Amino acid sequence: MKKTIFIFGEGELPKLILNNRFFEKDDVFIISFKKPRSYFGFKFKIINIGKVITELKYLKKNGFNNILMAGSINRPTINQIKPDLNSLRLLPSFSKIFFQGGDDKLLKFIINEIEKLGLNVLSLIKFCPELFLGNGLQTKKAINKSFFYDISKGKLILRSISKFDIGQSIVLQNGSVIGIEAAQGTDKLIKQSFPYLKDLKKGILIKIIKNKQDLRADLPTIGLNTVKNCKKYGIEGIAYSANRTVIVNKEVVLRYCNENQIFLYGI
Repeated sequence: MKKTIFIFGEGELPKLILNNRFFEKDDVFIISFKKPRSYFGFKFKIINIGKVITELKYLKKNGFNNILMAGSINRPTINQIKPDLNSLRLLPSFSKIFFQGGDDKLLKFIINEIEKLGLNVLSLIKFCPELFLGNGLQTKKAINKSFFYDISKGKLILRSISKFDIGQSIVLQNGSVIGIEAAQGTDKLIKQSFPYLKDLKKGILIKIIKNKQDLRADLPTIGLNTVKNCKKYGIEGIAYSANRTVIVNKEVVLRYCNENQIFLYGI
């Protein structure tokens, strides 16, 4: 493996990447924007986001060619960025995109600037294919036929609104839209949808990639908390983008779904 920079955010994903693969210690350097945490003996540095370009330039000079981004990173405020001289030149363009709202354009801008430094931005899909599930039913629970209409309708709605860079998830029940993800995130969407579910409290969650989304960053993610919330708040199953959705702790998630009659269906 070529020398690789990991830009890690929060959550379990960085830990899974480091645990599931063998890396030579000298071939990996980790950048994080949060307080120090254990990275299993790998070299790492906690920096302010406004100094990332300087750090990447330094690492490039020291033989690092690849970069992989993983884990959730909270959108910073302008005041939190605190740019150094290398980042200052990007501030006008960054600010313009920043104030347009949404994450997709911002991530594309960041990836474009990283590539200008001569670094190869890796796709998690190719780097860790074991983190993904494929097409069709992945769990034991059979899918009610009515859910296929909800899946089709939910997918169409999410595709239609993706140009506004709103969210990646929607909850439906018997053809009715119960809730659409915005800034609150998927888990809060599930919880907020619960009072509006009727009958047996059985809804469905559809979570898919956006149109023209750069798949090297911000992939949809499903973890144990998400499926536990589905069980608690009346969601009977999840339809997800096959081979494009990170399943954190995949075996644990599948086991929980099978034990609790929740379906996972790749589309």
